[in-house]
Amino acid sequence: MKRLLHSVLISAILSSTSAAMAGEVNLYTSNTEDSVTTAVDLIREKAPDIKVNIIAGSSGALLRRIEAEKGAPGADLFWSSGFSTLEEFKALFTKYNSPEVDHLTPSLRATESPWVGTNTHVMVLMINKDVLEDDTPTSWQDVMKPEWKGKVTMADPANSSSAYAQLYGVYSLYGEEGVRKLAANVELQGETSGAYKAVAQGEYPAGLTMEYAAQRYVVGGQRAIQVVYPKDGTFLSPEGLALIANGPNPEDAKKVYDLFLSQQMQAALVKVTLRRPSRDDVDDALKASGLPTMSEIKVIDVDQNKAGAERDKILKLWSEARG
Repeated sequence: MKRLLHSVLISAILSSTSAAMAGEVNLYTSNTEDSVTTAVDLIREKAPDIKVNIIAGSSGALLRRIEAEKGAPGADLFWSSGFSTLEEFKALFTKYNSPEVDHLTPSLRATESPWVGTNTHVMVLMINKDVLEDDTPTSWQDVMKPEWKGKVTMADPANSSSAYAQLYGVYSLYGEEGVRKLAANVELQGETSGAYKAVAQGEYPAGLTMEYAAQRYVVGGQRAIQVVYPKDGTFLSPEGLALIANGPNPEDAKKVYDLFLSQQMQAALVKVTLRRPSRDDVDDALKASGLPTMSEIKVIDVDQNKAGAERDKILKLWSEARG
């Protein structure tokens, strides 16, 4: 599918660009096909003199490729991966102070890092009311109660960055005891999508997942699905855009970087993907997508750098608690 996406996008771009084209940008991206297509369409509209070449793949594979190419970089931009994941590859990127950064939610500006937030995942409880036999859980603490043992699911934190964000958030709120209680109750899925698919299919009444994934079922008309923003606070897992150090087309890459952070781009992406934008002036687009504004959600501040640094320790604690 990724190869197909690459071929389709390259063909579309080449067919629409003129011989007078001024430049090009090589974009490595792990984002979904619908989000990449939306972004490329808008870039083509706003910067028709720049050809954007797409190389699609998983975050890990693309970051390793950038690392392998550091002597002669082939990419100009990487979009996107979680802040805590990017931390390991920090030396591959270079800081760019885009004029658009001032419009971002402060916690997503990553002022001390060579990347910037383009969107953030919000961790939620996804409920399937068709198979819910108990009261609707309204907090992380609720699903850690003994009566929820075996009735709640999540992805494996060792394999899923979003599940690790959920686990680290619970650890931030409730310490090692919270991790042990969660470990005792949840049934794990092998990959990120397994958690929300299992709840949507009625295999579990509740799951820990990302806002956009659960909201897609709501928007799609599955009336039994409910998105719960835990009253004890939710956690953000921001995803970043980064300029590759010594990339081949730095000036055009900065123009595309600015476009990714523009109000029009972020409004277009939330409409298509339901992924929460990093800008704080797209509330109308959020409401149109059925999502609450950020001011309506209780957010627990999590240090993303610390979350990355403590990953091995927390996963060891998790593994021991799972037994």
